[in-house]
Amino acid sequence: MNRKGSDIVSDKKNDKKHKRYYLIDYENVHKTGLHGIDELNKSDNVIIFYSRNADKLPFSLHSQIIETKAKITCFEVDTFGKNALDFQLASYIGYIIGKHSKCLCYIISQDSGFENVCNFWRKYGIKICLTSDISKSKKFDSLKKSEIKSVLSQLELEKEDAEFVKDVLMKSMERYDLPIPKIKCDINQQLCKKFGSEQTKAIYSVIKPLIK
Repeated sequence: MNRKGSDIVSDKKNDKKHKRYYLIDYENVHKTGLHGIDELNKSDNVIIFYSRNADKLPFSLHSQIIETKAKITCFEVDTFGKNALDFQLASYIGYIIGKHSKCLCYIISQDSGFENVCNFWRKYGIKICLTSDISKSKKFDSLKKSEIKSVLSQLELEKEDAEFVKDVLMKSMERYDLPIPKIKCDINQQLCKKFGSEQTKAIYSVIKPLIK
């Protein structure tokens, strides 16, 4: 069921673990940003920020929005001034995190400026990332800590070294603005600085299946 933005403030506080919020910069991504909306479930929340410059939905997309199990909220943004939509979307993320501290937030936009918002909240342990459409967020969900722990156990690393490798993997895989080859390169470089080239080869061969 669709709701207006004003209705969301009446929701009660709910810190349900891993509740997902998809904030759509529709002015930036248009219909492509909502690719994958049909795969969401009833605990997911899609929040669409749009303006008069971008307020048209193709019929096929309108049908997907009606049929999705996710909760849909729409905000029409008054775009008086440069980046008005960006500022309001970023502000609303703070509101969501204040109510749902264990949530997962996905900013759906190709505007790399939102990476500053992500970096700020990650410092406080908030799971948030930037991606160009809903379907790509699955890359973030698929990388589970338990899966990483299981793989790292094969290497028999010291606890501190294993934690370092885990952190490198988690942070690198949250970089949705980068293609997979670039992510792999960055991971390899960070491991080399810590372990040297020979040990990195052994580590990378084991963790490579996780980088997808």
